[in-house]
Amino acid sequence: MKKTKVLVTLLMLLLVISCGKKGNGKDKGPDLKNIGGTNKKVNEVEKYNLYIEIYNKLHSFEKTANSYFKEVGAEAQFKKPDGSVDADFYDVKNIITELEKAIPAKPKMAELDKTSENLLAVFKELKPLADDMNSYYSGKDYTSDNYKKAQEFHTKFLEILKKYDVAVLAFRTEMDKKIVEQREKEAKQLQKEGRVIAYNRMMILSVGEEVLNEISRQKLTGADVVSGDAAKFKALQEKLINVVGEFNKYAKDEKQMKKEGYKDYDLTGFTNKADNFKASLANLVERIEAKKPISEFSLRDQFFLENETGSPENVIKSFNELVKEYNSMNK
Repeated sequence: MKKTKVLVTLLMLLLVISCGKKGNGKDKGPDLKNIGGTNKKVNEVEKYNLYIEIYNKLHSFEKTANSYFKEVGAEAQFKKPDGSVDADFYDVKNIITELEKAIPAKPKMAELDKTSENLLAVFKELKPLADDMNSYYSGKDYTSDNYKKAQEFHTKFLEILKKYDVAVLAFRTEMDKKIVEQREKEAKQLQKEGRVIAYNRMMILSVGEEVLNEISRQKLTGADVVSGDAAKFKALQEKLINVVGEFNKYAKDEKQMKKEGYKDYDLTGFTNKADNFKASLANLVERIEAKKPISEFSLRDQFFLENETGSPENVIKSFNELVKEYNSMNK
């Protein structure tokens, strides 16, 4: 991973389990805690969802690593921090556990399983170092050795992250292929079953991904938001308005909700997050068109930047919240 703040930290979507039956209840996904393992036979979508959980946990791990680098620097020479250092890489253990579930589970996904094995090896190498770093900083051992051990940990951490960069790139490349493949299958199945609420939920997220891809393509950040191409985002805004409108139409249809096993309250959270995302995109378009730069104060802190109206970072944050809501409905 790059030792700088990554702009587009896109969470990915869990898929529902389509059983080929109409009105089969809410779009519940698999019990991820109880599947996987050596030679365990699972549904193809269940295994896919295991890998999606891992994909999203990598996002959390990288955020923690970036927080560490923010305090001590990303160069070879360790920089003494002004305050405390958070080196609690709690996701490492969870990622190892999830990889050990997913890799041997049947059916095999040859290339994805192979890249996951390489990723697992990196995390197994990282685990003891991560534990030592957490103990060192949480126990304030640095007060007795004036950060001598910190430099040693820092050097090893950078070396392992170089291996991580290679492994995670290969993993994400294979995951991106699998995501397209599985999403197309799921969309066709939902249409076949007449589950238009679930289908339009997925389409909202699909348009959202187009928005984030455009942010990435334009290399747009809060620092240069005024240079954005508003026309590109306005076209996507119109597309998003239309698909959210389709979702809302069917989400208010009592007959359709009953067919798909929904109650009013099941969709409230997703509806609110979709509206928030739609608004965040509208705010981005308005800021670009008005050529209104973001204040230096907000640019200095990621928290304020992500909560700044009309910033690309706010759009990304809003989308990830929508994805989390989507995934929570599929568990």
